[in-house]
Amino acid sequence: MRKFLSIGLLLAVSLFANDRVLNQTEALKILKATPIYNQVAPKLKKGLKVKGQDKGDFYLITVYDKRGAGNIFITKNLKYTILGNILNNQTKQIIHPTYPAKPFTGNKQTVKNGVVFTMGHGKKDLYIVTDPQCPFCQKAEKLAEKAHLSDKYTIHVIFMPLSFHKHSKAMIYYILSAKTNQEKAKRFKETLDGGNAWSKFKTTTKEKENINKIISKAEKAATELGARGTPSFYDKNMNEIKNRGSIFK
Repeated sequence: MRKFLSIGLLLAVSLFANDRVLNQTEALKILKATPIYNQVAPKLKKGLKVKGQDKGDFYLITVYDKRGAGNIFITKNLKYTILGNILNNQTKQIIHPTYPAKPFTGNKQTVKNGVVFTMGHGKKDLYIVTDPQCPFCQKAEKLAEKAHLSDKYTIHVIFMPLSFHKHSKAMIYYILSAKTNQEKAKRFKETLDGGNAWSKFKTTTKEKENINKIISKAEKAATELGARGTPSFYDKNMNEIKNRGSIFK
């Protein structure tokens, strides 16, 4: 699941672009019309940021910090606030913000060091920041299977277990206890598909210590990439792929 702020807002997934971007001042002015503003305002001095988009029929405001992000939909007349997902009835897709992606300027070696395993045999490199307990990641796995993603990409997996997913670490212990990339990929897919073998798997204290070191490197890689939630996708140059639909074609 994508990371949440304390106000518990969903960051959704979609395929839209080319909407006018609002700066923080504009976004805050719109946000002041909602009950959410009183929760957001005290956090602005603690690193919380706000931006938004004019989607034509409504405003989409995003609040985010290092821990995650959340979306708020506000009607143009500022009378109604919508929390959760909005579907485009024509495309059947969930609407999400399409802010311009910033070129990656971080340490590529830190990212590579955080790859927990690699799967697929495609010509293109794809980096994925993911959490095996994440329902959005589970949906992405179904799309990936349907699109034969492993035939198109060499996929480098980076785990970012979210704190509110209480089984995530146990799932990762099960996955990373496998000896080969092939077996890790198999356990990963099995877990995303709802398998519960992880719940019966016993990990020694030493194994947990070793895997925790791997997880720590993965979390540093996710931070280096600027990942605010799961799943997040990055190209061979480690630039975030905003148009998720282009991956699953």
